[in-house]
Amino acid sequence: MKLIIQIPCYNEAETLAIALGALPREVEGFDKVEWLIINDGSEDDTVKVARECGVDHIVNFKHNQGLV
Repeated sequence: MKLIIQIPCYNEAETLAIALGALPREVEGFDKVEWLIINDGSEDDTVKVARECGVDHIVNFKHNQGLV
């Protein structure tokens, strides 16, 4: 069984690496743990940081959606 940890982001380039560093890559009871970033139209380097940190999946919105 796979666990996907989902993180919504909007201009989080300065703090994303810190948050990801606190997340597990192994959880008892799961075969695999993956990270999913939902980039909500960030205007900074959020996606670049996510890639550098080894995020498995990135969903990009071109414009900020906020809480819909």
